[in-house]
Amino acid sequence: MKDVTHTPLFECILRGEIDGSSYDLENDYQCIKMQLDGAEKKLQLRFINDDYKIILEFHQTTITCFTILPEKSNGSTSLTSFYRGQFKFNNNLHEITAQGKYYYYLSFLGNDAIELFAKRVTLSLSRLNS
Repeated sequence: MKDVTHTPLFECILRGEIDGSSYDLENDYQCIKMQLDGAEKKLQLRFINDDYKIILEFHQTTITCFTILPEKSNGSTSLTSFYRGQFKFNNNLHEITAQGKYYYYLSFLGNDAIELFAKRVTLSLSRLNS
C-alpha cells in the first residue's frame, strides 16, 4: 500500500511505485469501478490492466465536483490527471482544511472529472486474480 495523502502540491500522482512495483494509471490501467460509501465517507476507484489491479481510496471524503458524461462513457475509463491542489475559501487559496483534509483533482479522458476533499488517500496494488 502507498499513502499519497501528503504528495507535494500539483505533483502528478498518476505514476510511481507501490511496494517496489511501478504503475502508470494514465497509460497502463483502465478504471472499471467507482464506489462511494456514504456511511464511511470513502470513495474507491478500481483500475485494472491484464495482470494487476490498483485500488485508489479516498478516506473521510467530501466530493465537491462530480462530472460524468454518460454519452461519452467509453472514453472516460482512462485517468489523465490526478494531483493534490489548492481550494478557495474566503477568497484565499488553501492547502488544508481546519479538519485536516486536502483537496484532490482527478480528470478522465472525455472531460469527466472529480474534485474532492479527503483526510487520507491510499493506493494498493495486487495481482488481478488474487
